[in-house]
Amino acid sequence: MKKLFILILVFISFLGFTQSEIIDYTFDSEVYQKERTVSVFIPVAYTKDSASNFVVAYLFDGQFQPYFSMVSSMMSYYEQTDEGQPMIIVGIHSESRWDEFVPTPNSQEASTTEGADKLSLFLLREVIPLIDSAYRTKKFKIGIGHSLGGTYVINEVIKENSIFNAVIAVSPNLRMYDEQIIDDAKAFFSNNSDNRRFIYASAGTSGSMELSFQKSLLRLDSISSSASLQNMFWKCDILQGENHMTTFIPTYNEGYLALSSKLILMDEELIRIAENPQLNVQENLKSFYKELSLFTDEEQVLNVNLLMKHAHTLYMYRKYKASIELYQFAQEVLENEDLPLLEKKEVEGEINTRLTRVEFMSLAAEAKDKADAGDYIKASELYIKAFKIDLIKATHFVRMDAIPVLAQAGEIEEAFVQLDLLANRFELGGNGGFIDDPLCEPLREDKRWEKIMNKLAKNKELYK
Repeated sequence: MKKLFILILVFISFLGFTQSEIIDYTFDSEVYQKERTVSVFIPVAYTKDSASNFVVAYLFDGQFQPYFSMVSSMMSYYEQTDEGQPMIIVGIHSESRWDEFVPTPNSQEASTTEGADKLSLFLLREVIPLIDSAYRTKKFKIGIGHSLGGTYVINEVIKENSIFNAVIAVSPNLRMYDEQIIDDAKAFFSNNSDNRRFIYASAGTSGSMELSFQKSLLRLDSISSSASLQNMFWKCDILQGENHMTTFIPTYNEGYLALSSKLILMDEELIRIAENPQLNVQENLKSFYKELSLFTDEEQVLNVNLLMKHAHTLYMYRKYKASIELYQFAQEVLENEDLPLLEKKEVEGEINTRLTRVEFMSLAAEAKDKADAGDYIKASELYIKAFKIDLIKATHFVRMDAIPVLAQAGEIEEAFVQLDLLANRFELGGNGGFIDDPLCEPLREDKRWEKIMNKLAKNKELYK
């Protein structure tokens, strides 16, 4: 009977953001016939989101605490700054690196499972079932390894039924058994030209050992680059001046970000789509999630929550027209979602509320552009159209911009409506912006002008 000890530790991100959790699992391994340990890092997003499943990354040499903490901290930093994919990280505690990471020679007729095959069996039979039973996990699995750990993950990812969908291999040693792994990779690429694996590998240029590793890796790079692998991601970085121990940080950093950009729609890509007049945001989102489903071998549904998230991101970047398009699409998708009636009405209300604000800001932004170009008539029409939406909260800056434009367009009554709102409802403090603006000249002869300017001046005293 397996014995299971759970040591719960508190892991604090080095930036002092939200706390994450590390749990050590020690159990009797049937594969190794001895006690083995794995460490599990749980990202902040896991505790905040109680419904979603999470990608798992398996880190080899996880017994080296600074190494495990560094990987977890870097991921946590990007996770909490919305720059990367949140992941559960499982640190595999290695005991005999050569015996565990290096494959047996192809020429050897092994009667028992040894070497890298034994480690893979350990993962498949014991570690992965443990993680999948304890946590909400996705099918997509990542392998991360340095040196012989990098050797192992590359050897594993080029198998037909690999444990991993993606690997980050830092300074891998591919020399053993006359570069057997490279020959195996060549055969895999030839037989699986349509594979969608992700491989990010690196080597440095400093030190004789690293130079020898680099030579073998470059041979694999040449084979991968010349093969017809349109769906597979392959990247080989040669890091100038880096030695065997300093290659890890830059490689993991770049590899993790590159992988994140394939697993989640990053803001930069969303903005690129929104800014291209030839691309339809809605259709391109569908294409992204269709490709993501193929990449992860798991259906990725473009649901209402994702649409609202992307629409809000576009709003924050002032891509208003694209944001409106996604909120309207979210309304269509919501109609077909299987949700309780009350919940559906709440979501519908939230979409409508957000859509109203985006439409208001879209008109206001267009009006400001027209005003900056000197077209006060068209600008005033757009401002008036925006104000008819009847949105009040957090709109005072727009109304302040509109008043001199309305004055110049001869919309005196509308200008005083907005001035009255600013003075009495928003209790705006200070009148200098209006008194000193020559564009407000048409308003100064009106008997209401002095009264409102005095009210704005009195409001200023409220903030002292």
